[in-house]
Amino acid sequence: MVLPICDVCLKSGILCQGCENKLESGEITQIDLDIAKVLFKLGEGKLGFKKTIEVGDIVIIVTEKDQVGKLIGKSGKIVRELSRTVGKKIRVVGEDSDLRAVSRDILAPARVSGINVIYGTDGEEKYKVRVMMEDSRKLPGRLDILNDIIKMLTGEETVVVVDRN
Repeated sequence: MVLPICDVCLKSGILCQGCENKLESGEITQIDLDIAKVLFKLGEGKLGFKKTIEVGDIVIIVTEKDQVGKLIGKSGKIVRELSRTVGKKIRVVGEDSDLRAVSRDILAPARVSGINVIYGTDGEEKYKVRVMMEDSRKLPGRLDILNDIIKMLTGEETVVVVDRN
């Protein structure tokens, strides 16, 4: 699996010229480096990710769809270690996932009870992502930030709401 910096840099702890240039140009960030170091150590070189997106106090790790479970780890062990390392909440999302999968991954451990299409007066489509009332305390962040994250990953306009039923 691919990491944003080379194996030599991960083993030595010192960035080569190529990886240093990536960091200076903004192609990778310090959070990418921190996460890559932890994944290299815990996954013995078998874990990787495509990119990270930082929104407020949440870091989203985008990886291949079949790698999501491996990156989370057994009982969330790897995600907890990553969260402890970067000091922020971590969410893992599969690349090119659909709206339902992204919503489920971003809003976890809260459960998504349904997704509905809402048509505006101007014909604009939005999606209402419903979360169960008993899970409202489990939401990983503010609703407006979660909406922004889902839009960033899927391109779809969403409104996350808590079901009152």
